[in-house]
Amino acid sequence: MEKKTHNLFVCGKCGFNIYTNPAPTTAAIIENSKGEVLLVKRKFEPMKGYWDLPGGFMEPEESIEQSTIREIKEELDVNITDIKYLVSYPDEYLFQEVNYKILGITVTGKIDENAKITPSDDVEEAQFFKKDELPLDKIAFKNIKQALVDYLK
Repeated sequence: MEKKTHNLFVCGKCGFNIYTNPAPTTAAIIENSKGEVLLVKRKFEPMKGYWDLPGGFMEPEESIEQSTIREIKEELDVNITDIKYLVSYPDEYLFQEVNYKILGITVTGKIDENAKITPSDDVEEAQFFKKDELPLDKIAFKNIKQALVDYLK
């Protein structure tokens, strides 16, 4: 394989092209009735112990909305509604010594105020933070931090 551009590799024998395009991810900003924002603490590497928005990698054949609904259910055992696109940023996801290019898509959404949030899957803890107390210096990924900064404007 010969690298032709930053994301194109070509086989010298058969001419087959392989593109290394970013993997899409979804993350949700969820606010409670007090105006606090829900963050989750990562249970595993990469960035174990850092705060993040709930979400994850999109699966094949999923829309942004379907991915968000699935991820919130897997991670918090609650249903999200009223999903609206907010912003997207390119980023990197270093996992097992491979630096994956991603496109972080951030949405807003709502959950039932009375729903019991139960951290599971790759979430260690879930906590609502006042907007002026968000731990921006302990956010796992730069696309998530930028999305939160944009949301707070």
